[in-house]
Amino acid sequence: MNYSRLYEKCMKIRLFEKRIEDEFSLGKMRGTTHGCIGQEIIPVFVMEQINRDTDYITGTHRCHGQVLAYTDDMYSLACEMMGKQDGFVNGLGGSQHIKIGNYITNGITGGMITVASGIAMGKKKNCDSGIVIAFAGDGGFNEGYVQESLNLASNYELPLLIICENNGYAMSTPTQEYSAGSFKARVEALNIRYIETTSTLPDVLEQDIIKGFSYVRNEEKPCFIDVHTARLCGHSKSDSMEYMSDEEKENNMKSDPILWLAKKIDSNEVEMINERIAKEVDDAFLNATNCREITLD
Repeated sequence: MNYSRLYEKCMKIRLFEKRIEDEFSLGKMRGTTHGCIGQEIIPVFVMEQINRDTDYITGTHRCHGQVLAYTDDMYSLACEMMGKQDGFVNGLGGSQHIKIGNYITNGITGGMITVASGIAMGKKKNCDSGIVIAFAGDGGFNEGYVQESLNLASNYELPLLIICENNGYAMSTPTQEYSAGSFKARVEALNIRYIETTSTLPDVLEQDIIKGFSYVRNEEKPCFIDVHTARLCGHSKSDSMEYMSDEEKENNMKSDPILWLAKKIDSNEVEMINERIAKEVDDAFLNATNCREITLD
């Protein structure tokens, strides 16, 4: 495992997300945003396993990390969020509605699971190669259309890999207060392979993600990976996380995968990586600021 490369990929997402928070606080961005600080390593590992020619990926409203793990293009994402013409969809999609290559997402909670199931159905019927990877948060799995999609994926044995970014909260509500039973029981009741990852330490997470990809590719059946993670930022830009105790926040910080990766790398290299990425982020936002606004012509 190349710890330096992983650290750099995760830090690009981390520093980009922090810059977004700053831009909103200064009134330079409009609308809303949903950060993935603390969860960066999940999309990084997932995107390392995809086949860019044949696989399709659907995202969530919390999509910036997924986009940057897929494309590494901070400039286009900054443009998109600022409503500039050089954005991925010409500045029309904003923070949550993005299409780039075989990756697509929107802002409906759990909504892309239905789209992913449809794409997987098309692949099955047309005997197309590749699989479909669908990201979702734990809060989306009580939506009726998500359960319907999982039922169809199992019944028709669709090549669908679901990545549940389980940060333990639906906005500000703890999972145990809004969700009956366990995801494991629900998924296995539908005869879908269930893999649980209780740690986002890179060595553990990578193997479970590889295991899930291998199952869907070889068996051509759906698989659900339940990744327990921690969100180190609010649900959205207006969330001050007052629902979390100081002890919980402190424990979450201690389990930050980026801190773990930094300890595996020489401190001088960490400093150089941080400085280089900080400049890349500055350049991306400066250039995006100078890009042309979208027009309605």
